[in-house]
Amino acid sequence: MVYRCRIELNEIAPKIWREFQFHPDVTFHQLHKIIQSVMGWENYHLYEFHVNEKVIGLPDPTFADLENREILNARRETVQKHVQEENAVFTYVYDFGDDWRHTVTLINIDASISDPAPLCLDGARSCPLEDVGGVWGHQHMMEVLLTPNHPERDHFMGWIREGYDPEHFSCEEVNQELERQKDKLIPKSLVKRPAGKKPVKLTKSVLNKHLKQLNNDQLINLVKACYGASKDMEKFLAVRLLGDEAVESLFQEYRKKIEKEFFPERGFGKLRLQEAKHAISEFERLTGNARYALELKLVYVENGVDFTLCYGDIDERFYYSMVSMYADIIDQVNEDETAELFDEFEERLEAVVSKTEGIGWGFHDNLANLHAQIRWI
Repeated sequence: MVYRCRIELNEIAPKIWREFQFHPDVTFHQLHKIIQSVMGWENYHLYEFHVNEKVIGLPDPTFADLENREILNARRETVQKHVQEENAVFTYVYDFGDDWRHTVTLINIDASISDPAPLCLDGARSCPLEDVGGVWGHQHMMEVLLTPNHPERDHFMGWIREGYDPEHFSCEEVNQELERQKDKLIPKSLVKRPAGKKPVKLTKSVLNKHLKQLNNDQLINLVKACYGASKDMEKFLAVRLLGDEAVESLFQEYRKKIEKEFFPERGFGKLRLQEAKHAISEFERLTGNARYALELKLVYVENGVDFTLCYGDIDERFYYSMVSMYADIIDQVNEDETAELFDEFEERLEAVVSKTEGIGWGFHDNLANLHAQIRWI
């Protein structure tokens, strides 16, 4: 059995739409991934479904106190549980900043199809670019691009991705992407796994046992093989063998990764906060350097403050992320009995607070309250 659906992006003319099919036992999180592929989005942002007055998304305990509604977990709720009749209509919301709203209609339930793999059947026009500014931003960009002498045209031409064509759509291209992800987009119970033995896990005790059996040449060859196995391993070995010089080099690399999410060299920042936070945790994992990790956290908050000063109010989750990161910084500063971290970063910590005065969502007040908790003040 498959569900055949039509999805349309709201408030856009001419219409941007797709028809596609999928197995009804997929979770709503899997349906989100299917929609991302069939529409052509890049999965940079959060999402939620509105189905029969229920909200289905990815509940985040970090924001539990901010939510005044129940959010069902999209990783656990199946589509068939909530959508069961032909002509049922529900809403898919993607990117709470740009607020892209899609209307999804179940147009047919076909019990004759046994293949559970998702498939795109038809559609028209390319979806808007990520982070363009919602419906208004997309329409404004299209007007500018169609006006040869418009003063903003060069700006947008430098920002849009290479090869972007608003009229382009290809079922074949979409289905190639769906095929690539197929095992992740069908119910887990239907994924065919090759029969085999239970995976072998290398524990520390087993590792120690085998390392003790190796001679010097074998150990050297093992380390060389590890070096070539992955970029992360190369960085890890560089830190262990080259010391502070390698740590400083990695700090600059990961600083650029964070800054790129807010202020890239060209175009607008994608504001993928999770990517920026992942860069911080990855640096800390590779180097174990708490001082540089703290500075990367501060770079994250500083860029967030500069971003909202540049582009205006963002949203509650954005500010909560900044406040949460600032709280981590303050905790680390307070745990330093030598007060060296406070001495080094005092001016930058205070500047973050002073620059946010007048910003909404209680952003300034929350930062000021955290700053006042520094034990050395």
